[in-house]
Amino acid sequence: MNIEHRTKTGSVLLYVVWAIALLSLFAASIGSQALFSLGLTERLTDQLRAAFLARGAAHYAALTLAQDDTSSVDGLSDAWANSPGRFQDRPLGEGRFRVVSQEPGGEALRYGLLDEERRINLNTAPADVLQRLVELAGLQEDEAVGVAAAIEDWRDEDDRERPHGAEGLHYRSLPNGYDCQDGPFEHPEELLLVRGVTPELYRRLEPHVTAYGSGRLNLNTATPLALSSLGMSRMGLDGFLAYRAGEDGREGTGDDRRLVSASQLSSELGLFVPAEDLARLTALADAGFLGAGSSVFRMTIETRLTRPTSQMTVECLMQRDGTIGVWEER
Repeated sequence: MNIEHRTKTGSVLLYVVWAIALLSLFAASIGSQALFSLGLTERLTDQLRAAFLARGAAHYAALTLAQDDTSSVDGLSDAWANSPGRFQDRPLGEGRFRVVSQEPGGEALRYGLLDEERRINLNTAPADVLQRLVELAGLQEDEAVGVAAAIEDWRDEDDRERPHGAEGLHYRSLPNGYDCQDGPFEHPEELLLVRGVTPELYRRLEPHVTAYGSGRLNLNTATPLALSSLGMSRMGLDGFLAYRAGEDGREGTGDDRRLVSASQLSSELGLFVPAEDLARLTALADAGFLGAGSSVFRMTIETRLTRPTSQMTVECLMQRDGTIGVWEER
């Protein structure tokens, strides 16, 4: 009897121990899930706070644009272009932000925005400008002719194929066929759909092309490669950049020179640019491709909350009136 009683008691104790163990595991699991959910909630909340901080930084940049008293004429010495006092490590709400940009091929960061009109516009650039741009990106002349023609065919509204170009018949015949745009580029990334544009070629072209803005190249801010694609000689390009840089030889400083309108080309550049280059620029200005102002701006916003792990980077495109066209969070 005693032995049987001890056996039953031992069995009950064993069941109790197992039950306690299982309940402990269950409780630990519930606790772990609760902690995970709490951590996830905190991370999502931090991301939301960082996003609101980035929106605040964008509004701050829009205010800088609104305060530009020379909005019809834009240059690299404007407050929006490079102002560490405005855009470097600024406090806002529960964190800090900075707005940065970097010239194509440049190493130094600038604290400010980049205008889209410094780039060649894919929707308005003449064929010879497109061809030179593609050659400057590394293609041979015969290949560049084909890419330029294909870009023109992509953006025009008809289905007539140019010599060396490509229209819908070509694109629909591809393994994963698609239609030709037969209309303006909506985004520069569409170049990757154009015949002859490889990922490597696009990587080289991307810093110098746009599908946004007025369609005119701002001579006061245009990149050296964009200016070279206009057909300027080396001497003409050097002279033009020297004109823009002013007496100190550095662009983005207070003594920069700027064109107020394309009609000033002869009077302002006559001492800096050879007559042949000046005639080329004048012809492009008369055709409506050159200007002196900008309407769309690109910026990289970097935010940091009080906690160092809560950070966000945003790529933003903004119109002069503050309207946001592109907002990409990373």
